[in-house]
Amino acid sequence: MNVFLDAGRRILGLCLVVLVAVPVFLILDPDGSTTPLDVPMRRAGLDYWAHTWGASTAVWTLLALGAAILAGVFGKGSVSRVLSRIGRVIARPPTWSAAAFTGLLGAALTAAVVLLVFDGRAIFNDANVQLVQARYFAGGKLSGPPLAMPEFWTIQFMVQTAAGWVSQYPPAHALWLAGGIRLGGPWIAVAATMGVLGVFSVLSFERLLPGRIAAARLGALLAVTSPMLLALAGTYMNHATVAAFAALALWLSLRAETGRAVWALAAGGAMGFMVTTRPISGLLIGAAVTAGVWLTAPRQEPGLHRPWLLRRFAWWALGGLPFAVGFGWFNARFFGSPLTLGYTAAAGPSHGLGFHVDPWGRVYGFTQALGYTSTELISLGRELLGTVLPVAALIGLYLLLARRLERGERILAAWALLPVLASALYWHHDLIVGPRMLGEAVPAWCALLVLATIGLARATRRDWLSDAVAVLVLIAIGYGLAAGGRGRVVRLTGRVVPVPEVTEPGPSLVFVHESWQDRIGARLAARPMRLDSVRALINQFDPCRLEGALVGAQRPEEVVDRCQREIGSDRLGRLGLTDYLWRGDLPGLGGSGVLWARDLGPEANARLIEAYPDRTPLLAMPDGERTGDGLVVPYQMGVNALWGPAPP
Repeated sequence: MNVFLDAGRRILGLCLVVLVAVPVFLILDPDGSTTPLDVPMRRAGLDYWAHTWGASTAVWTLLALGAAILAGVFGKGSVSRVLSRIGRVIARPPTWSAAAFTGLLGAALTAAVVLLVFDGRAIFNDANVQLVQARYFAGGKLSGPPLAMPEFWTIQFMVQTAAGWVSQYPPAHALWLAGGIRLGGPWIAVAATMGVLGVFSVLSFERLLPGRIAAARLGALLAVTSPMLLALAGTYMNHATVAAFAALALWLSLRAETGRAVWALAAGGAMGFMVTTRPISGLLIGAAVTAGVWLTAPRQEPGLHRPWLLRRFAWWALGGLPFAVGFGWFNARFFGSPLTLGYTAAAGPSHGLGFHVDPWGRVYGFTQALGYTSTELISLGRELLGTVLPVAALIGLYLLLARRLERGERILAAWALLPVLASALYWHHDLIVGPRMLGEAVPAWCALLVLATIGLARATRRDWLSDAVAVLVLIAIGYGLAAGGRGRVVRLTGRVVPVPEVTEPGPSLVFVHESWQDRIGARLAARPMRLDSVRALINQFDPCRLEGALVGAQRPEEVVDRCQREIGSDRLGRLGLTDYLWRGDLPGLGGSGVLWARDLGPEANARLIEAYPDRTPLLAMPDGERTGDGLVVPYQMGVNALWGPAPP
């Protein structure tokens, strides 16, 4: 068995090295492909390739390597001795002190990113939608009400059902955000997320890597300072939540080895929270850090026998049972079946794993899986720590060359690599915050990088070469976090959408002017129509033809006039309702503030104004002088500016 396991991890290591060292992403064909995503992913691959292996990087690397070799040759092992002393200093404080420091650092950095860099705003539709759901949870409701006029509020990733208006995403992350909202703001929840991650990364890594306390703490420290994970948490995305509960679940499962069965019960609960946040990665990572721990436990330990395993697994299953029942009930209530996820209800069965035509109508096959995975793995160094180091290749080299892997290293490798497999089988990829589908595994990648550096340095068996490897990696990571890390977060500020100020006293109804295509999509979805069908129609047909079908126009001149008016209303630009919605009052929650709604033109808007007679109508329109910004103006002024006189 050990022979097969060794062969398997060496093959995995070789795959990582090849996918990073060889430009596999060039397999993507931007000319002949039927998948538009091939073009940006291939371009991104070339950019990351140049960053990692390009001429300027090579010069910098040679200089750093030269300095490292000089330090190694003339230091005659002194660098290693200094690093060993530093390691002893790092390992000296009590475990809970180190855990508290790392957790507070993670929470403080995340709060700074949320409040100072992103001004408390979400910048992705995914997060905006989960914040809408969180607002309903915080208000004591499971969902918004079934919308009487859904075309004014329907947004991508929210599903209109007979039981209510609900997010397509599993509910756990929204519940976590709701807790933050009840305490004063969703930023509290994501700061707590990174605090939990920091505390339990230290606690679990120390137990997982006995005798390697300094390496464990350095891995946890890199995790909470990772620009990629800080950006994901700072934009309210749910990847960091899964990572935090994975660290918690790992600690609980390790405690269960020598402690009471209640630890296994709690580990099952932590995994349940992971699954009800992100089902696929929650299942894979959760199994690795709970069941994987017990199945790899040293058999010589007293009490670690088959009845012990059965009892632990029974308590583990019992801990996850409330989450399974609750998740199934939630799905059945809103999506018709305990096993039907919101993703499928929103976009159809093509949302699932595998090689097929995705909900956008794009082909996702083996070529895309290989090319996209190569790009994501190459990007890890730059996005994970802002460095030029080929992080995945270094870890792959260690997996390939190491004589044996300790139990803790195998569990960390499973945590890091299982999401890579899941991502390869999943049609959706983007690199806006780096390879975010691997975000749940950031702590494992960071810990493995530390272990791989130590392992490769020791494998050289020459003091000067060991010193050179250690100094090179330290320089690259230190420079990356100091110079490149901040930039990886700040670059996202270009996506922050300022929320226009509403000065009108009292409750108001503010219509947000979106693009004509968005307005058509909302009206199609309100029919109701599933998201994949809406996308197919918008991609296949001219908007003017769809507009004519929606209004039932018969005469060609009537359609032309209508379309010209719709096009003309967009001449100043467009805004996005999703960016604003969660920050105001919501349908069904009431309140005396701003209720944001979609501008569908004065004739359609009149129906909504009549339904809310106690609210002052206003209009949020693009500011022509500041592209992308919104400007709230008196309703009739906005209508006259965008729509002109009403058609006869």
